[in-house]
Amino acid sequence: TEISAGSSVTLSCQLYSYTGVSCDDWIRSEGIHLFWVNQAGVNLTISDSRYQISAPGHCIRTLTTTLLNEDDNR
Repeated sequence: TEISAGSSVTLSCQLYSYTGVSCDDWIRSEGIHLFWVNQAGVNLTISDSRYQISAPGHCIRTLTTTLLNEDDNR
């Protein structure tokens, strides 16, 4: 797909467990947290109106944003 300024983009990240333990149980027992960061490594938060972050479960996070000209199509 082609992306450009003004386009909306949705990314999804999902953690899978290969240990035979459910992903939810593994995250709770290991204290793992999934989160999105910007290019500088700073956590994106739901309070930033540019990003819509959803967490349908412990093991998946989605990020939707509208690209700006200064994003240089990244």
